[in-house]
Amino acid sequence: MKSVFAIYNSNYLLGNLCCLILSVAVIFSYSVALTNEQSVFGLKLVQTHLTQDHNKFHHIIGLAQNDLNMTLDKIFVHAIILDESNTILGNYSSQVEVHPLNPSEETPFDVLIYDKNYNSLIRNYTVDLTYEEAKTNKRDLEILSTSSKLDVTGFYYISGRIINNLNIVSNSTTIIAALNDKNGDLIGIWKAQSEPYNIPPFSTASFTIPVTDRIQGPIINNYTLYSNNS
Repeated sequence: MKSVFAIYNSNYLLGNLCCLILSVAVIFSYSVALTNEQSVFGLKLVQTHLTQDHNKFHHIIGLAQNDLNMTLDKIFVHAIILDESNTILGNYSSQVEVHPLNPSEETPFDVLIYDKNYNSLIRNYTVDLTYEEAKTNKRDLEILSTSSKLDVTGFYYISGRIINNLNIVSNSTTIIAALNDKNGDLIGIWKAQSEPYNIPPFSTASFTIPVTDRIQGPIINNYTLYSNNS
């Protein structure tokens, strides 16, 4: 198992989406990974952000890219949240959304900070990515078309169709949306299963991703879609 490690510093007001500034470099307000051999030539952190949803839960969301010449699997994001004196408040982890991950491919991730007692205390955090080499990749899915709309209640819907280009069934097919605001900042990660979620070989399925956070819905400017199966 290999890992990538990065440290972030945050200064923000509660109730606002947070833009985290890495101590090494900031490009167009994105937080980027620390520049070291592992992050440049391995699994690279493209950006991370600390956000708060409409239920007042904090999330560490981001994108990671496979810069290795091999497929990776069992990719997990491990986050440690810290207070202003860098005392550890808690440890949280989550698997990335796209796996296995082929060379040059990108995956979103979303780590939920489920303890609201830390909301007012979080000032810094660290992110550690662990992964293993994968032998095969069963994912060969193609998103054919998409449309989106914001309804009068503030919910945002992303719909489309996806095709399974494999000669076997695509099981538990999931479509993931990484949402951006008008500044290009990542504001949320949402997902839904296809209908049907087990797609026969060379067949298509429909999907709809409901974004039920009324804070995020009205400020969505664009999105990137990813697919995954098991």
